[in-house]
Amino acid sequence: MNNKTLWREAMAYLDGRQAEMLQLLKRLVEMETPSADKDAVSRLARHLDTYCDAMDMACRKTHYDGAGDALTACTRQGTQRPIALIAHMDTVHPAGSWPELFRQDGDKLYGPGVFDCKGGIVIALFAVKALRACRYHDRQIKLILSSDEESGHMLSGGLGGQLFEQECADCAFAFNCESGSTSNEVVTQRKGGAVIRIDVKGIAAHAGRNPEMGASAIRTAARLVESLEALTTPDGNLFNCGKITGGTGSNIIPDSCAISLGLRYMSNADYEDALKNLERLCAQTPLPGTSASFTVLARYPAMEKTPGTDALAAVYDEASRELGYGPVSFVSTGGCSDSAFVTQTGVPTLCALGIGGANAHTKEEYALLSSLVPQCKKLVAAILSLPDDNA
Repeated sequence: MNNKTLWREAMAYLDGRQAEMLQLLKRLVEMETPSADKDAVSRLARHLDTYCDAMDMACRKTHYDGAGDALTACTRQGTQRPIALIAHMDTVHPAGSWPELFRQDGDKLYGPGVFDCKGGIVIALFAVKALRACRYHDRQIKLILSSDEESGHMLSGGLGGQLFEQECADCAFAFNCESGSTSNEVVTQRKGGAVIRIDVKGIAAHAGRNPEMGASAIRTAARLVESLEALTTPDGNLFNCGKITGGTGSNIIPDSCAISLGLRYMSNADYEDALKNLERLCAQTPLPGTSASFTVLARYPAMEKTPGTDALAAVYDEASRELGYGPVSFVSTGGCSDSAFVTQTGVPTLCALGIGGANAHTKEEYALLSSLVPQCKKLVAAILSLPDDNA
């Protein structure tokens, strides 16, 4: 492991920090940040801006018309290429939907976003603190916190995802402190996802007097649903027509219908194939007098391995073993994350390095207090073990 002295000093700093980390986590959870509440998310960004400024990090907020502010905070430039620590500030839970914003029951911590992903923000911040404490300056640390991850960056018009591509393009490695595992698992691949609206147009007519003059948009939509969902494959590519809206009444031939299509795909090539199939079906399937078109509302690329992913995974695995936490399992999973935007730039990335827990996006969401320090230690030890750029 590189520079044992720095490693020992960083680990010594993190020992005994659990109470301090818990206090910060409680504060962040109690600041509710539903994705659509622009002011609430921006308020958290300002709070963390002040926190990072106190650590002598240069901070910059990115403003969006429809979403809260994102935050980028950087340490000073190093002699090697930068690394990125990423997470997101927004949650899926509406404000006021939890009767008790933060609750501890033994090792379990409950609250909106405690697991997804405010525990990860705490781990990222204390990783920076530990690296500062041991006087690590080899690489600049870029902390990038998005503001509308849970909406698929629809609220920012896709700009929230582009922020990662812009900020990480010059990085050597990236670590996503997204909600973590309870069994020492780390994600190296994720499915991509997209939300697509299919608009079907028809011709309205009175269903009793002159139905022959109409053309049912709903009938065409039904044909499209059958054809689209038949494209689902056993290897994990999914076409899910999750919502249909259309028509005005049982006595009117419907002239419009909309389908909300959710795509999940194993690779970015699969996404391109899905769009081609969608174009083909929209052209071929409609009944006479009807037409269909589609609009991509939001998209997460697939998080694909880069040429350096396995080497980075080996560094993290060795760090975990040397710390006494045992071997790491590296997995592929279905949930989307901002890691995908980073791997689009070719930067090796590990994901799900945040706090351990379960039940994200539900009222049973919880995080494990006992995982805070170990997860942070593994992250810091891996950073201190990274090879030089020319190695």
